[in-house]
Amino acid sequence: MFKKNSMQIKRAIRVVLATIYNIIYSCILCFVTKPRYKKKYNYVICAIFKDEAPFLKEWIEYHLMLGFEHIYMYNNKSSDRYNDILNPYIIENKVTLIDWPYDQSQILAYQNYYEVYRNEAQWVSFLDIDEFFCPKYKNSIGEWLKEYERYPVVLIYWKMFGSSGRMKHDYQNLVIEQYNVSWDYLYHVGKCLINTDYDIVKYDASTHHAPMVYFFLGKFRFKIPPINVFKKFIMFDIHFTPKRECQKATMQINHYWSKAWDIFDAKRRRTDVFFKDNPKKNLDYYYYHEHKNRVSDYQIYRFLIQLKLRLKLYE
Repeated sequence: MFKKNSMQIKRAIRVVLATIYNIIYSCILCFVTKPRYKKKYNYVICAIFKDEAPFLKEWIEYHLMLGFEHIYMYNNKSSDRYNDILNPYIIENKVTLIDWPYDQSQILAYQNYYEVYRNEAQWVSFLDIDEFFCPKYKNSIGEWLKEYERYPVVLIYWKMFGSSGRMKHDYQNLVIEQYNVSWDYLYHVGKCLINTDYDIVKYDASTHHAPMVYFFLGKFRFKIPPINVFKKFIMFDIHFTPKRECQKATMQINHYWSKAWDIFDAKRRRTDVFFKDNPKKNLDYYYYHEHKNRVSDYQIYRFLIQLKLRLKLYE
């Protein structure tokens, strides 16, 4: 009984704190001004990859289709034919390729982007090759972001997709078409769109999931957390979204984290760009995620024909 009451008290305190934080940060952001100056791009992606050649073209074309204008690709010691895929995009000035041959250096790659390239674009997302932005009602990233433009950082939650029961991946078909069985709720982790007018407070595991940024108001400097798709500021773990709220999200990031068993099995046997000790080696880790796949989610299918036409898959 005592433990139950203690949990209820903690939950009540979190709700109160969340309300207070939202009021404070909303008041501070009333002083947000327009962007400092017009930048070369409005929306870009920064990604680090390793041996992802079979998936690059679909991922790049999909996000260009959504309105991202440029993608900064950090190559982490790939040994496949990634250059054959990326060269046409480099020639068209759609992709900037950076060689990044360092172990477990994902966050350092993001820091390098922010130090070298941030002034080229107004908004950036640090995204992985297995992650796809999926707006539910708008058709482009620009349309969707209009509602959030005054916020420094916007968090979009993951929708986790597993194997869909596939033992082998079909390389002749698209990732977003093959895998449609997912969790029945949004994960409380996701990725962000960051307004590059703001300095990131620190570079660590939170940088691509929920970075805080500095906001200057006169002589005062404030640390501002991200706002989520429900326009609630994120502090610690008090932003967890109840399942009943998930249907109200207007955007999610489809995270095809495992794909078919053969893809996952190969991935868990090699080094990771982030983890020194790859957690994917543990099958319990895999089953924990796989057993949560209870529903089918076809929302991204509304973009399938458009994407297939871009990829000339009808010929």
